[in-house]
Amino acid sequence: MLGVIILVILVGCEIGFTIYCRKTNSYQEKKRNIIRIMLFGLISFLTIIHVIWWGFRIYMLFLILFIKLCQAIWYFAFKRQRKEKIYKKRHVIIPILGSTFLYTFAVFPLILFPGFGPIEVTGNKKVETVSYTLTDVNRYETFSENHENRKVTIQFWYPSDGNGTYPLLVFSHGAFGFRGSNASTYENLASNGYVVCSIDHTYHSFFTKQTDGKVVIANMNFINDAMAAQNDAYDDEKTYELSHEWLKLRMDDMNFVLDDIKKQVVNSKSDLVYKKIDINKIGVFGHSLGGATAASIGRERNDIDAVIVIDGTMFGEEEAFEDGMAVLNKESYPIPLLNIYNEEHFKDANKIADFYSNMVATKNAIDAKQVVIKGAGHLNFTDLPVFSPLLAKLLGTGAVDSRYCIETTNQIILDYFNHYLKDAVELNLQEEY
Repeated sequence: MLGVIILVILVGCEIGFTIYCRKTNSYQEKKRNIIRIMLFGLISFLTIIHVIWWGFRIYMLFLILFIKLCQAIWYFAFKRQRKEKIYKKRHVIIPILGSTFLYTFAVFPLILFPGFGPIEVTGNKKVETVSYTLTDVNRYETFSENHENRKVTIQFWYPSDGNGTYPLLVFSHGAFGFRGSNASTYENLASNGYVVCSIDHTYHSFFTKQTDGKVVIANMNFINDAMAAQNDAYDDEKTYELSHEWLKLRMDDMNFVLDDIKKQVVNSKSDLVYKKIDINKIGVFGHSLGGATAASIGRERNDIDAVIVIDGTMFGEEEAFEDGMAVLNKESYPIPLLNIYNEEHFKDANKIADFYSNMVATKNAIDAKQVVIKGAGHLNFTDLPVFSPLLAKLLGTGAVDSRYCIETTNQIILDYFNHYLKDAVELNLQEEY
């Protein structure tokens, strides 16, 4: 809303001043430059008092207004005494169109990413973060033709105070997500005494910023296939093949990261974050396709203590595709499992419960729970709706209050891991929130 108001003020000034110039048959250069100074001062003042928060959202707008400020200073310093040029009506259209385009372009980040209050953590531990880009020498990058080894970037959030060790939680983002998609979740967990490692699945991530500064964007073939599968453009067998291909890549990433962390924990020369990890207590979780990854890792490895699937389909439970449908694993899911659903996902899953992987796994698990957040959409389980309501709405959110949904999700995740990784006495989860 603030971005729209600023855009209206800026464009309104341009239109209003143009009308004034046409009525007076003058360019009104002095008044024009006074307005430039006032607009720069207004935006600067709003930034100083934190009505507008300084950051990438305002960089372009500030630059444009600063250039106009310099023009005004130049006018009053050197051109003020010169005779004003003859006013020509036909010369005003292009400048106003140009200014409108520039202001719209500059203010767009404020509209797309409006300022928001931080999602408060519930713990009392100070949180630090650090990133690493790891190279898996046992795998080649299948998305590259350069025959290079696959690189996986990870980011830790961890308590910086104290000398103890904390349980490790490893997160996998959804398709087109990135390692920071649930930063509020990681920060809340770390503030309550966990070391959280979030993985960027290179070329599956919307973008990956490696520690050497290189930025790798999502692979277009993956994006196209994922969107086609989501929109039911492929038949069931094709979707099965693609989903298991994606799942294998992500599982290999997570296995590689977990094994590397375990090596670093016992290495006396490793960085501080690894010295904070209690490697005997590990939980994995993820959103969407990342949730499927976490569930598959939980079934495969014997060092995982608990799993949370956040609004994802457990593709790994599909063992084969025969006679036009997936064959589901009927063996008991071996460790505690929690599924968090949006309301429509849960309703749809219940309609085909005997044939839906999550429901079958929950039924056969040694310890499984499921909760539903009413009114939530798929992306309400990430920080995006709070960070960019407009973009999130375009991609898929529900009617639920976005802040309520992510704060509730964060608390559910914390309570669940506290129960299984910190031996909390009770776990009081509601079936619906």
